[in-house]
Amino acid sequence: MFTYASATPLTIQSIKQQKEQLKSLELAEFQQSSVYQLLENRTTFYDDLLQHLWLHCQLNQHSDLSLIAVGGYGRREMFPLSDLDFLILTQSQPSEETKQQIRQFVQFLWDCGFEVGHSVRTLAECEQAGQEDISIATNLLESRYLCGNQKLFEKLTALLRQPDFWRLADFYQAKIAEKNIRYQRYNNTGYNLEPDIKYSPGGLRDLHLLYWLALRHTGAKNLQDILQTGFIYPEEYDLLQEKQQFLFKVRFALHLILKRYDNRLLFDRQVKVSELLGYQGEGNQAVEKMMKAFFQALQTIATLTHILTKHYREHFIDKPSQQTCFPLDHHFHLANNAICLTQTDCFQQQPNSMLDLFFYLTQYPTAEIHSSTLRQLIRTIETFSGYLSENVQGRAKFLRLFEQPHCVQRAFLPMHQYGVLRIYLPQWQHIEGLMQFDLFHSYSVDEHSLRVMQKLESFTQPESQTMHPICYGIFSRLSQRTLLYLAGLFHDIAKGRGGDHAQLGAQDIADFADLHGFPSQDSELMQWLVAQHLLMSVTAQRRDIDDPNIVLAFAEEVKTQQRLDLLTCLTVADICATNETLWNSWKQSLLTRLYQSTTAQFNLGMASLLDNQDKIAQHKHQALTLLQKALPALPQDAIQQVWQTFPQDYFLRNNPQQICWHTGLIVENRQQSAGQNVIKISNRFSAGGTEVFIHCEDQANLFHKVVSTIGAKCFSIHDAQILTAEDGKVFDSFIITELDGSLVKYERRRGLEQALQKVLSTGKTPVTTGTIKNAQLKPFSVKTEVRFLYLDNIMHTEMELFTLDQAGLLVKISQIFTALGLNIQNAKITTIGEKAEDFFILTNREGKALSEQERLQLSEQLIKNLE
Repeated sequence: MFTYASATPLTIQSIKQQKEQLKSLELAEFQQSSVYQLLENRTTFYDDLLQHLWLHCQLNQHSDLSLIAVGGYGRREMFPLSDLDFLILTQSQPSEETKQQIRQFVQFLWDCGFEVGHSVRTLAECEQAGQEDISIATNLLESRYLCGNQKLFEKLTALLRQPDFWRLADFYQAKIAEKNIRYQRYNNTGYNLEPDIKYSPGGLRDLHLLYWLALRHTGAKNLQDILQTGFIYPEEYDLLQEKQQFLFKVRFALHLILKRYDNRLLFDRQVKVSELLGYQGEGNQAVEKMMKAFFQALQTIATLTHILTKHYREHFIDKPSQQTCFPLDHHFHLANNAICLTQTDCFQQQPNSMLDLFFYLTQYPTAEIHSSTLRQLIRTIETFSGYLSENVQGRAKFLRLFEQPHCVQRAFLPMHQYGVLRIYLPQWQHIEGLMQFDLFHSYSVDEHSLRVMQKLESFTQPESQTMHPICYGIFSRLSQRTLLYLAGLFHDIAKGRGGDHAQLGAQDIADFADLHGFPSQDSELMQWLVAQHLLMSVTAQRRDIDDPNIVLAFAEEVKTQQRLDLLTCLTVADICATNETLWNSWKQSLLTRLYQSTTAQFNLGMASLLDNQDKIAQHKHQALTLLQKALPALPQDAIQQVWQTFPQDYFLRNNPQQICWHTGLIVENRQQSAGQNVIKISNRFSAGGTEVFIHCEDQANLFHKVVSTIGAKCFSIHDAQILTAEDGKVFDSFIITELDGSLVKYERRRGLEQALQKVLSTGKTPVTTGTIKNAQLKPFSVKTEVRFLYLDNIMHTEMELFTLDQAGLLVKISQIFTALGLNIQNAKITTIGEKAEDFFILTNREGKALSEQERLQLSEQLIKNLE
């Protein structure tokens, strides 16, 4: 391995050159070398350099100074981009001459390109700083002597071991508080698709937590030392050692490919790291293999850290003087609100008793599982063969859990955490830690599935009455929630196998239902929910749900109100559990409208289309009431006169608040200056976005001009409604947001209004030079696909477009429409992570549906220009 060349002249250039040589060797030797050897070699390189520099700066002439490695450097965990953390310990305040030498020492390291974290303190200052700040105390506990006054270092070590430096209980509470805050930053899961190797739950910081507790308690400094104390079992040591080695390897590889310190496995980095680690496969297979191993490592470390810190608390922090104990059955008893084993080998002798453990968690809402019980559970699971579902009693106990209060939170989440789901469902092992290589999902497949179940369970809570009123109402009257929970559990269970995961999952749940003795009607319902779990989302977001034919087609697919109710809950939960920002009031309004229209269709019967005249009349009546309050001086006959110029569809596709707003704007405009374009932007009238309302004379390429202007101002477009009256006036609405999904601020709204006024007055289309490129899209590719729907419709053509999201995408699409002389009647713009899934209703120059030749020409142009 590479060693520090102390004989070389100590210059900045020579050190930089040695650093590059070290990195080159690490890259060359990475795949065949142990990561521990790489870490040890780099740490030794730094040790030798600092000791040489100490002599060079003549700091060795000061007998009252000691150079001490702290933090990760103290642990000898030096990765290529790790900070160089050290303490210069002094017996008394250094003289100006000494301070200057120390500054020279530190500056040299900075000039060489090291990230230096250093402090200069006396013993008294170390004691005070350490007692005031738990992070400083932890750093000091990991001290390692490098050179200088060794007796001074020994005094520091003695000081840190004093019982009153940090009492064990205080130290434990402070470090657990740190852990809890860190977990919250990552939504309490390590299964984020762009995780942090160091700070994510189950990451290296969890291992460090074990080290710190052991270090404060016994002085043990690594896993081997902790094993010798008897605090962990040999099999726990083996697991932690294996997973630590893997995380070390991943972090080392990441640091080798980066130029600046970072521990996040972003998508583009995952590709490079997987290559460096030697993973292979077609497409995304190499990345998915690596990330599956990575997530499983995080889960193992998080679980063992949880158990061992719980064990530490039970044995050294909370020591009750008296035990209150009562039996639960002949396997378990409750002692001080912890579920304990009465027979330590019950999991091995009767594996079904594992399911009883989680049943008791649901029965005692404040109870915990004792660490000794958890350790036996983990030991059993690690060596378990077969599946718990193979046993009749096991199946009955599994289904019993769904009927218990808070079954998801109290039973299924911990069952997943501790690995019980893996040994119950044969399909679960395949999706455990299975990543989804896209920008849409935030979690691995198994984590997402549990979050769907968790969201479903939340619909029973009072707060859901405001956030999800339809789902709350459905759940409050739902007698059999088991079917819906199981649909949530199975809806993505076939992902990653190839083929249609919804259809494969439907077969899986059919097999499950057959094995578990469900009646045929329940099995069919669950199969349908899994097979069609995307139906409502696609219909609401990519179809014209104000078209009675679309509502009828959706209702014919759904068939019953029961199916609609369950599918609505599953759809909302699926969207909310995909990522933290996906659900908004815009999506809520779409799903609500579809739910209400479909319910109305069921009430009417399937033989007739919904008559929207009642809805139009209702919207008019409600809008009139609002107008009388907002503009009391405006006569009703003036309102009716204005409304006569509006297309009938307008009153269907806009809510009463929008109709009131638009009417007031048009009336005011006509009173002030006839012929002036009405362009207004507001956050008040559209759910989940900022509405751009345009009322003007129709003109050539209007849609292209508008979307180009919006794109030039760097906004995202989510929906477009294009309506043209018989007199040639347009009533166009666009729903936009900032690029991060937030509502548009006042100054930005006014700026866009002025830009649109200018473009629609002059007819000059802006150049979209201001469009910001999304660097996250770089690792992804999406094949452009064009689909035409309902080809028997002679009035218009409905088209779906799937392509890679990109800067100015909608502008490019509108340019193609313009070049081919196509008119846009309606559009729904949906971005699914890196993928654009857009829907357009188009007519040709004659105002009719596109011919076969026109469809072919459009498809060819889109594929040619967007690939």
